[in-house]
Amino acid sequence: MSTLFIRLPARATLNSCHPIDAFHAVAGPSLPDCSYALISRQSSIIRSGNKQLSGLAEEISASTRVVLILAAVDVTLLQMPVPPMSDAKLKMALPHLIEEQLLVDPGDCIIVAARKKKNAAPNANITATDNRRLIGVVQRDWLTLLVQTVQALGGHQLHTVPAQLCLPIDDVGAAIAAVSDRGDVNEITLRIAADDGCGWLASSVPGQPIAQEVVDGLTAILPQRAITLYVPASSVSAYQESAAGQVSVREDDWSLWITGAQKLISDGGLDLMQGLNTQAATTAVSWRRWRWPIVLATLLLLINIISLNVEWWQMQYEARGIRAGMLQSYRIANPSATVIIDPIAQMQQKISAARSDNGHVASDDFVALAANLADALATAPQNPAHGTIDSLEYRDQQLLVHFKTSADADAAEAGLQKVRDTKQFRLSKPSAAALQIGINP
Repeated sequence: MSTLFIRLPARATLNSCHPIDAFHAVAGPSLPDCSYALISRQSSIIRSGNKQLSGLAEEISASTRVVLILAAVDVTLLQMPVPPMSDAKLKMALPHLIEEQLLVDPGDCIIVAARKKKNAAPNANITATDNRRLIGVVQRDWLTLLVQTVQALGGHQLHTVPAQLCLPIDDVGAAIAAVSDRGDVNEITLRIAADDGCGWLASSVPGQPIAQEVVDGLTAILPQRAITLYVPASSVSAYQESAAGQVSVREDDWSLWITGAQKLISDGGLDLMQGLNTQAATTAVSWRRWRWPIVLATLLLLINIISLNVEWWQMQYEARGIRAGMLQSYRIANPSATVIIDPIAQMQQKISAARSDNGHVASDDFVALAANLADALATAPQNPAHGTIDSLEYRDQQLLVHFKTSADADAAEAGLQKVRDTKQFRLSKPSAAALQIGINP
């Protein structure tokens, strides 16, 4: 699993901000190069460098996860007390809570509150500061444009984090800053505390080195704090000459940003993608990731279909063999038979005929059924006015008894019902003046 980290330049560095040309401003040559680093599962850097965002299509599509590091100047961090409420309700209330803190319409911004931190001590006294939450604010159209652009280049599983929170801060009393050289403009990222940071742009002033302006700005914001300043390798000497005693200059390195961003994501820190309620926030389905599961599922389906067909063919083959054996046995037993449709039924007919020829009467023959009927009627209660039989009909091993009237049929049925179980025959009434008698199977 590879992860691609992209440090995006500030929005103010765009040469064109017209909405119609917004995509071309991001993907085209008007945007300064983005710093990127592709790392492996073991967090080792595979490759890094500076490219246009449109030139990172290969790296974006090949990575499992993409982490966008927004410029600190584009993200505003606020720490405010919030009322105790669920995350869903807090999300709806945030625009109203921070409305007075913003210079723009909150509806044009993405506002995300970080997770509430648990107290270090279980029995700590609850104070008003316990309800303070870290809140991140970024322009909605800018973040939406960036996310849509990365997704169009093949990105998936996106994370968007502010640059100031990616600078690792170790000592409580020390601040950490970083400078990104964008030509005539330098981006300064400053992390003051664990949940506090800011950023700004510094332009060169005639007669004053840009390094001196950056150092003066940092010392003006934090006059009594030790500051560790990370600068590009080509600018280390210039910043060391301008650095005051409280500023320690070091060479910027990608491992610094990777460590900070990974810690921020793993700790469930501020991820601005959580507040993107547009279609761009929905992670696109990556069919490339699912290609092997789909292939395996297709192979399993084909194997099951083939196995079912093979089993059906085997059963068909066995059925043909059994039928051929029955036909052969029937022909051996009846060599004179010329037409064989159902050898089992025909064999049963032959056996029944042979038994009849030998004086054996089957239980479902006409004689047996008529005898059972006579015995049942003889043992049933007699009514001289009823019970006159009109005709007898034998068909399909069943005896159909027609009476002259329906009253005769009803009287006979009442008598037969009483002896039906002892005689083991089946009784039904197909019509008002008829009874049907058969042998129970």
